[in-house]
Amino acid sequence: MTKPSFTRSIRAAGLCSLLLASPAVLSLQGCTDLDETPLSAVTPEQFFRTQEEVLGGLAAVYSSLRPTLWGYYNLSEISSDEMIVPTRGGDWYDNRRWLEIHYQDWSPSSPSVLEDVNGTWNDMFTGIARANVLLQVLPTAPLANRNEVVAEVRALRAFYYYILMDLFGGVPIVEDTEIMPRPRNTRAE
Repeated sequence: MTKPSFTRSIRAAGLCSLLLASPAVLSLQGCTDLDETPLSAVTPEQFFRTQEEVLGGLAAVYSSLRPTLWGYYNLSEISSDEMIVPTRGGDWYDNRRWLEIHYQDWSPSSPSVLEDVNGTWNDMFTGIARANVLLQVLPTAPLANRNEVVAEVRALRAFYYYILMDLFGGVPIVEDTEIMPRPRNTRAE
């Protein structure tokens, strides 16, 4: 009597294991063609077709100037002897952020590094990336004053590099839209 029930339980366990393992094995046979064309993304070739769209792209290059005042000013003025932010405890203290900048007492996870240093780095390279995209499409853009817009975009990009070099020394110089690791350039370059 015990033998048939034991055999049934082994068969039931084997069947249960087979049923549970089948979806796991079948899930390994997923798609191999994972290249996807996004239908909601706009490429630079599709966007910069009118003068208004080009000027909208120029406005995007200018938009990186707004956070420049906050991060660059904090790092260049508060870290010197020109200015100090009074901390009165409570909400004025900002998790020791202002003291870290003033005393130049930074660590990789400190609030001033996460907010000001990383923020300034990202904001300036965002402006540079937007300038590079615009400079890439400007030769074929329908503009009457193309040379003036090219000069304006290059001046903004140079200003963003000036801020980066002032704060960080040599930085990677990016003049195209290709995404790849780049070495850190010297100030002379």
